[in-house]
Amino acid sequence: MRFQHLESLSLCGCTELNDSGLTRLLSYGSNLQKLNLDCCLKVTDYGLSLVASSCPSLTSISLYRCINISDDGLETLATACLSLKCINLSYCSQISDKGLKALTQRCRQLQAVNISHCESIRGVGFKGCSKSLTHVEAWSCKLNPEGVTGIISGGGIEYLDVSCLSWYPLGDTLLGIRLSSNLKVLNFRMCRSVSDTSIVAIAMGCTLLEEWNLALCHEVRISGWQAVGLYCQNLKRLHVNRCRNLNDNGLQALRDGCRSLSVLYLNGCVHGILLVYLLYGVIVYEFQYYLRLVAHHDFQGKYSAIKQDTNTNTVVGDWYAFSQQRTSCSERTGRLKE
Repeated sequence: MRFQHLESLSLCGCTELNDSGLTRLLSYGSNLQKLNLDCCLKVTDYGLSLVASSCPSLTSISLYRCINISDDGLETLATACLSLKCINLSYCSQISDKGLKALTQRCRQLQAVNISHCESIRGVGFKGCSKSLTHVEAWSCKLNPEGVTGIISGGGIEYLDVSCLSWYPLGDTLLGIRLSSNLKVLNFRMCRSVSDTSIVAIAMGCTLLEEWNLALCHEVRISGWQAVGLYCQNLKRLHVNRCRNLNDNGLQALRDGCRSLSVLYLNGCVHGILLVYLLYGVIVYEFQYYLRLVAHHDFQGKYSAIKQDTNTNTVVGDWYAFSQQRTSCSERTGRLKE
């Protein structure tokens, strides 16, 4: 029998593939562990039920832009594939917290979930998730405070991307993240309404943070920057690109406090004269920081110890299957954009 030992299958971009095309998995799917159905626009809940019944050993599935998959299909998958560890649901517009709850309650080995651009999800479906859940991507979502608390309820979160979070009318959604004591990478890019109150609380509660993206967080002011400098002693990478309220006092607080900082992204933040002044003190008097500036400024070679780098993306580490599936259909791979 051909393909009887098949463990990984990518059907990414097969836009004409329908449910009947997945019936072959009934013969070849018993050993399948990884399945990529990105942009398979014609696959429905029935097709996902075929996957569930054919692939009991499935540990990773990507359903990016599978727009005809709903909560019913996700519930069927969660019931049959109890070993599931990694799932990409980004742009699955019919998925809500109901389907997410079935997934997190039944798949207790779940490690990574991507719900980016799932407009019907508020996050409450994560409540009571397993401690094994360490990676969550939820950029451009409409999370509410209860949903954020749900994401971290398992206690294992190490990587959290809530960039471009939709504005919430009843206050700052992100305050609950302060309870994520194991958090190491946090992306707040373009969370323009995040307040100093949340920044201070998160800095105090998430002392293991190694990378924090605060680019375009315009409401972070001096008390927020001071808290980052005071409490984030393990911080190695910090993104403060185009933060309107980052001034010389804020930069001074970061310089004096973040003792482990090695990469600082400052694109569009400050004028060259101020930048040279602050970095001169670091380079000359505190060279042990090995601070690497990433900014669009020309210092005419005067400070050769400062390495220029205008690359707009930094890899923060693979996050399971989806960071390895770089296709023309989905280029998102767990990077913190500048």
